[in-house]
Amino acid sequence: MTDLAVSIGAHEHRTTTSTIHPASGPAYHIWTIGCQMNQADSRRTAAALDALGFRQVARPEDADLVILNSCVVRQSAEDKVTGRLQSLRALKARHPGTALVLMGCLVGDVQTLRARFPHVDLFLRPSDVEGLLGWVSAQMTEATRPCAFSGYSTEQGLRTAASLGAPAPVSVGVTAMMGCDRHCTYCIVRLRRGPGRSRPPEEIVAEAEALVRSGAREVVLLGQNIDAYGRDLPERPTLASLLRQVHEIPGLLRLRFLTSHPADLEDEVIDTVAALPRVCPHFELPVQAGDDRILRRMGRGHRAADYLALVERIRGRIPDASLATDIIVGFPGETVEEFERTLDLLRTVRFDAVHVACYSVRPGTPAARLPDDVPQEEKERRRRAVEALQEQIVGEINARLLGQEVEVLVEEMHKGKWKGRTPSNKLVFFEHPDDWHGRLVRLRISRAGPWSLQGQMR
Repeated sequence: MTDLAVSIGAHEHRTTTSTIHPASGPAYHIWTIGCQMNQADSRRTAAALDALGFRQVARPEDADLVILNSCVVRQSAEDKVTGRLQSLRALKARHPGTALVLMGCLVGDVQTLRARFPHVDLFLRPSDVEGLLGWVSAQMTEATRPCAFSGYSTEQGLRTAASLGAPAPVSVGVTAMMGCDRHCTYCIVRLRRGPGRSRPPEEIVAEAEALVRSGAREVVLLGQNIDAYGRDLPERPTLASLLRQVHEIPGLLRLRFLTSHPADLEDEVIDTVAALPRVCPHFELPVQAGDDRILRRMGRGHRAADYLALVERIRGRIPDASLATDIIVGFPGETVEEFERTLDLLRTVRFDAVHVACYSVRPGTPAARLPDDVPQEEKERRRRAVEALQEQIVGEINARLLGQEVEVLVEEMHKGKWKGRTPSNKLVFFEHPDDWHGRLVRLRISRAGPWSLQGQMR
């Protein structure tokens, strides 16, 4: 195993005539879509390539190596990936020597992908950074290999990347575990990322320490089901114990984690969030539906009442906790009455954020065998109903912050204003001539909308 990545499966590639030719160092371009774990994979890939003498460019036309990091959790994401792949056919025709790599969750049946996208040189499973580096090294001749490749090994390359010489973003994701042992019938993650596999805590802490040394001020521990962290490791560490270790890193200002599963989030984690001042009181807790029959068909492993009881425990222990959730509308067989129960749950919980999507068939999942019998127009109606209700709810929640002081971790400048987030993950904008990048600031909320807040220096 390497220091920064655990390969989810053996990578496969075809014989190719592509050769990476550097000008002033070989150039690479990474295009990423999907979850924060994909973003973390791309960051590790970039850091490893940088450490080995590569340089990142903004346009695929200027690159010797083009990497697409893909997502297929929804049909819309898959369509974007396939559209991007099709658009690169012309680039490959003009520049046959450009190496094109597809990695991420689209990579399932490699033989089918090869037939469909013959211009792609390499197909990699999610998180297989080591496989990418080994293949890149094999494509380069001694004459074109950057000096950093002398005595190169993929393990050495990934260790070198851990130093992360380039500045890190203010908020950065660190993968704690990959894959998932849950069997939600609609979800393709287990098929593509495999069962849950946790990284040893010492690896996670070392990566987080390196990121903080490079400028990160907030670390987000990532996992498809982060609450299951450590169950597959001999020492049986827990998410709570990992939070306590990362919390003590010097220079770290904030710590978050996602995504939680209602059936796996334990009281020890809730108590740890309440006890540690740098752990943000924010829970990403997908419920997906508010009707028990639909939850059973989804294979969620919890009932609506279980979810509401969990929310009550969280708010009883952490009164100012913010909650975000995911909702799928139009799941096979969902009736209007069952959908209304989802709206009822949203009204009861009053989430700070709701991510809603229409159900789309994911080939190979158990739900794909069910009739997709809710018309698309009805799915869209239900999606709009959720969005309208949530806009009303979060507008009322945010309005209570008017005139209140909040602490904001400033992430970047956006359209002439500083942009940051509160511990409860609310987006705040403010104007000030000084450089607040990566710093904590106290702001008085002067305007409150459903999707963001405006603040002023006190």
